[in-house]
Amino acid sequence: MDSTGWMHLGVLLLVFAGIVAFVLWKMVLPAPKAPPRGETVAGARGYIGLWFGGGGR
Repeated sequence: MDSTGWMHLGVLLLVFAGIVAFVLWKMVLPAPKAPPRGETVAGARGYIGLWFGGGGR
């Protein structure tokens, strides 16, 4: 096999390793949870927001 063949094989192996890593990453990491209601974000104390009569209309 010449150098071009080895380069193609290397690219195919990198793509395969990337796909495997992506699948494992999606299986291992938990899905992001929705933020709990009623808790304030740090620094947002006192902010009511648009949904609870804080303005807009």
